[in-house]
Amino acid sequence: MKWTLLPLFWLLSNSSHGQPRPTDYRISFQQDSALRKWTGSIPGFTPDAFIYAATSDFDQFSPDTLSGKDAATYFNTYGGLLNFSPDKKQWLDFYSYQVALEKAPGGRYHAYIEADQALLLGNAAAHTHRRIAFMGASSWIEEASWIDNHTFVAVGVTNVTKGLEPFIYIGDTRVRQLYRYHPSNDRYNRNPDHKYVSWQWAKMASRIIEE
Repeated sequence: MKWTLLPLFWLLSNSSHGQPRPTDYRISFQQDSALRKWTGSIPGFTPDAFIYAATSDFDQFSPDTLSGKDAATYFNTYGGLLNFSPDKKQWLDFYSYQVALEKAPGGRYHAYIEADQALLLGNAAAHTHRRIAFMGASSWIEEASWIDNHTFVAVGVTNVTKGLEPFIYIGDTRVRQLYRYHPSNDRYNRNPDHKYVSWQWAKMASRIIEE
C-alpha cells in the first residue's frame, strides 16, 4: 500500500512546491510604489502571514474588441489607470468595469461608480480585453503590479464581519490562473472606516468629480 501512495505524495509535494507564494515577491511589496502604499494600510503587514486559499481559472468570457474610435476613447479615458506589463503587451484594468468616466470641462472627469468590480486583462496584439475575475460588491482590488511579462500581483480587501480582510492574488497569464491568499487570522484586517485610495486613482484625484 505504501508504494501505491508514493506517486500521489510526490505529485502533491511538487504541486505545492511549484505554486507561487506572496513571500516570493517580498521585494516587490517593499519597492513597488503601489504595493508599498497598500501594505502600509494593512496593520502589521507581512507576506508571511498570508496563507493559500484557492486557485481559480480565468473567467471564460469572450473578449471585447478594442479598435478604432472605441480604443482611442478607452485609452484616452482610462490610460492613466491601467497597469501595463513590462513589455507593454498586456495590461490589467480594475477600474472601467466599476467606474464610468465622462469628460468634463477643464480636463476633468465625472465618475459614476457602481457596486460591482471586476478585473480585466488586455491584450495589445489582439486589440482586446476580457474579464478574468469578478469581485462582486463585497471585495475590491485596490492595487495591481506586474512581476514580469506573465506574472502579476493584485491586492485588495473583502468586507467581512470583523473589518476588511486583505487578500493577495497572484496571477499567471500563461496558465490563466489566479492563486488567492488571505491572512491566517483577523489581526491584519483593516478598519472599515479607513478609506483607501489607490496609487493611480490618487494621481488623478484632482481631475475626478465623484457622482
